[in-house]
Amino acid sequence: MRVLLADDHSIIRNALKFIFQDLEDDTDFEEVRGYPQLEERLTHASPLLDMVVMDLQMPGYEGLGQIRRIVDAAGPIPVAVFSMMENVDDIRAVLRQGVRAFIPKSTDEALIGTLLKLVAGGGTYIPAQVSGLTDNKTTAPALALDASLAPGLDRSMVTQAPEDPRLAGLTRRQREVLALMSQGLSNMEIGNRLGLNLSTVKTHVTGILKALDVDNRTQAVLMARGLTSG
Repeated sequence: MRVLLADDHSIIRNALKFIFQDLEDDTDFEEVRGYPQLEERLTHASPLLDMVVMDLQMPGYEGLGQIRRIVDAAGPIPVAVFSMMENVDDIRAVLRQGVRAFIPKSTDEALIGTLLKLVAGGGTYIPAQVSGLTDNKTTAPALALDASLAPGLDRSMVTQAPEDPRLAGLTRRQREVLALMSQGLSNMEIGNRLGLNLSTVKTHVTGILKALDVDNRTQAVLMARGLTSG
């Protein structure tokens, strides 16, 4: 696999390298630090790329139309955004340019590799705060998009994936805990957010895993986001 990493911070590029190498040992990397270099690289057909992972806040940014140009230039190659951006409206605007995934840099480290693997395999990812699974909303299921919908993504074109029936069996409090797990919060952080002691949070997490019939937190979060049937 050959991955183009576009980020002006070397620490982020190096972190992504470690994550990809854990996914697949035989991974080659190319690196650019800004939009001009990124767009220039995509004008060359070889060596063939398998994936592009890009930041948004890089030198040379010209606007959303530039992201669309990058997606179009990449062609069938999946483009994933890995960004500090958290504003829901801004994330939606970026997704509408056709990127396959928007992965906030605040995402739990254990999930990032799984999400990159999903995108590399042709999938699409939308963060929980955009798809509706937040600590303020516990009933709306996340969106699971077919990769064919990624180009020209518009929410009016997308239908919601049916919620796994196992999710319906969760209590209100378990859904709140699961929503915060989906944001990458630790048990301690969840307890602080909900006013619960650590042992109570652990009990809720154990109950969630049992109710969803999954082995770990990552599987539970992916199920809640509609990315796996568990």
